[in-house]
Amino acid sequence: MAWVDEIQTLKSKISLVLDHPASVKQQVKEITLVQKQLRVIKREINAQIQQINQTVAQSRPDSLVSVGLDLFGKRRMAGTVRSMTRQAMQREKQEARQPYLDLKNDVHQLILEGDRLKLAAESYLNSTQP
Repeated sequence: MAWVDEIQTLKSKISLVLDHPASVKQQVKEITLVQKQLRVIKREINAQIQQINQTVAQSRPDSLVSVGLDLFGKRRMAGTVRSMTRQAMQREKQEARQPYLDLKNDVHQLILEGDRLKLAAESYLNSTQP
């Protein structure tokens, strides 16, 4: 996952030093740029999650055991087999998606941190204006 390195690089760029107004304005522009890049990464991660969802949805095999049990009148057992198959597929889907969901959460937290820093910068700029 190349996203991890990219996220770490962008994380190091999100900082704010309240020294003088011109510098703070420039830092706000840089934070905004980093947030845009993070949003692009978040969209790519969402696309990967959707691809995983589609792959799992398309790989639903008809259980021959379930069909056979249905044919021979063992409907309750067939339902149990179908239920177990469905649960196993859900677990597999969740395990495949979890690293991407964690990355998506990290990106979201960085975007929020950028928003907090921009609010602090705005407050500083408002307090320094005559």
